[in-house]
Amino acid sequence: MNDMSLLVWIVVALSLNSATAAGDCPGAYRNMTMEAACREATAAGEPAMPTYQTCVDTVGEDSRAGSVHEAIEYAYNAASRAVLVYTGAESWAELLLKNASALSGEEKAAYELCNRGYQEADAAMVRVWRKVDRIWSRLPEPCGVGLGNEYRTALRGVGACRDRVVRLPSSPMVDMVKRDNDVTLVAYVLGKLVGAK
Repeated sequence: MNDMSLLVWIVVALSLNSATAAGDCPGAYRNMTMEAACREATAAGEPAMPTYQTCVDTVGEDSRAGSVHEAIEYAYNAASRAVLVYTGAESWAELLLKNASALSGEEKAAYELCNRGYQEADAAMVRVWRKVDRIWSRLPEPCGVGLGNEYRTALRGVGACRDRVVRLPSSPMVDMVKRDNDVTLVAYVLGKLVGAK
């Protein structure tokens, strides 16, 4: 009887642990195609929503068209992609700042802001990537507001850079920061599919 009650307690504890892990991330383990994930993620109609095609381009490097994966995998791939593109932009801003004598005061201030913004965005998206990896591995990790705040921190960092750089008369970073902002938005809306708020 004692062994049986111990077994019951173990089963109950494990089931509660699984319910807690999956309960906060309601959409994480849904099977869907990349196309379905991107349609759902970009259909919310929010301002500045990335396009369906931007979403497919962002996660399509890691997913074949028509293949089926869990929604969490698309969020993971988008976060990984964002971290990767941030590295390039940070390096570019640092390179431009090394030639600061050739920059106007406005350009120097913009690239310094970009450098700080991208460092902040990178740190936040790395935290997202780690949390999403834990969720994908079915380890207990809350999705909700905390995860959403990390995505929004990344959006603020990249968005501030984009807003500043597009005001410059000409900048070699304009197209890059616009693309990076779109990649960050895609990561965020795919994160919402799995429960980020």
